[in-house]
Amino acid sequence: MSRTLWYFIPELKTGGTEKQVILLASGLRRRGFDARILCLFRKGPLALFAEEKKIPVLSLDLPYGWNFKTFRGLFSWIKSARPAAVHSFLFGFDFFAACPARLAGVRAVLSSRRGRALSHWSKSKHRKIEKLGNWFVDRVVCNSKEGARWVLENEKVNSAKVAVIPNGIEVEHFENVHDGPAVRREFGIPENAPLVGTVANFSPEKGYEILLEAAEFVLKGRRDTWFLFAGGGPLFEAMKARARALEGGRRIIFSGMREDAARILSSFDIFVLASFLEGCPNALLEAMAMAKPVIACDAGGIPELAENGKDGLLVEARNSRQLAEAILTLLENPAKGREFGEAACRKVRENFSLERMLDQYEKLYASLIAK
Repeated sequence: MSRTLWYFIPELKTGGTEKQVILLASGLRRRGFDARILCLFRKGPLALFAEEKKIPVLSLDLPYGWNFKTFRGLFSWIKSARPAAVHSFLFGFDFFAACPARLAGVRAVLSSRRGRALSHWSKSKHRKIEKLGNWFVDRVVCNSKEGARWVLENEKVNSAKVAVIPNGIEVEHFENVHDGPAVRREFGIPENAPLVGTVANFSPEKGYEILLEAAEFVLKGRRDTWFLFAGGGPLFEAMKARARALEGGRRIIFSGMREDAARILSSFDIFVLASFLEGCPNALLEAMAMAKPVIACDAGGIPELAENGKDGLLVEARNSRQLAEAILTLLENPAKGREFGEAACRKVRENFSLERMLDQYEKLYASLIAK
């Protein structure tokens, strides 16, 4: 029986979901699946990373847009490639993958719902297209229970079609990384200064405006503290300009996009995620794997990862004062922070490893293909 599995994605941009797709494809290839990646519009910057992991990556180079040309292009390609299973990520309108896949006779058809799927950007016409697409899929895979709840309530999918598989990370990649001093020297941050940081794209849902408000409050009271923000995106320049205008703004460092997340994380004393829209954030899992004290908002699937007062602190989303107070709490009580970090590290090793995620996907794909 064929075990050819294609991941459909608009393009391999630099982002958490794209990296998860690459980890999935690479891991399942090791387990005997012929896993490949199909980009609809262009390959994107992470295609080289995927190809370095020996994952075949193909781009259809279709014109940007969700329309009949997209539908026809995918249908023609699927008819010729004849995959056993297809799984779409970040489509927004999974109808354009699921319907042609089903019409072309693909055995197993899956779609995904990640953090952005929990947003309320879509209008009624968009919801109708997505609901139509759900008729053609075998499973809608969510990376959080909150995501599954949202799908069941808003898309009216049969509950038997909805599966929850949290993200998994290469835990060993984040162990024994001790590059913090070098990172601090790179950015001129004093070696012993308390450093609060985040790793996140500069997009609206990541809450950088709230994080800057919290940072301003902390910096006024703790003149020894620094902040380091790693990432790029549409709001990067605006947030950087805003930080320069703040009192103490020189102690807020913007690194830009980085490919060495583990090294950056190793320099932090506290990791903060101010997102108000998340499914299963990789950056939070990575910080937890490195035993960093974490502070995050109680939004989306975040409470499924970190438990307030047990392995981190959770605050109300979009509440900069609560966020600042949580940061100050851990700055003033580093022993409690270490306790949180150790508990978080144990949780990630036990529940959010890459191998655990691969086990769940392998079982799901094999069962659907066998049908």
